Amino acid sequence: PEVGGNTLFASQVEAYNRLSPEFKKRLEGLRAVHSAVPQAEHSRQRGGPVRREPVETEHPLVRVHPATGEKALYVNQGFTKRIVGFKTEESEWLLKFLFDHVAKGADFQIRAPYNAGTVVVWDNRVTAYASG
Repeated sequence: PEVGGNTLFASQVEAYNRLSPEFKKRLEGLRAVHSAVPQAEHSRQRGGPVRREPVETEHPLVRVHPATGEKALYVNQGFTKRIVGFKTEESEWLLKFLFDHVAKGADFQIRAPYNAGTVVVWDNRVTAYASG
């Protein structure tokens, strides 16, 4: 395309590694609700497709990669809605911090421009990405 046509990839492993040891301790054991409901509702309202009924599930904020054993953040601004057991304002504050941490961590991101013949491979289990 003439404008855009690239994707920003961020390592959730490195995002986790950049947190202080004390902050990492506070995240251990926390769980968050991930929901596809708002995305599906938005698509329906616009007359768009909903490929499958949306679900809400709980996931740990920090998960362990099944192959490498590395710890990684598991947050996504589009789907992570709240932290289980936290007051609304506490959850919003912590999630905003984590979303900003991942989004602004330029030293653990790569922007991949798409040109003819471009191939990009990533591990979806530990990579956050956004199209631009």
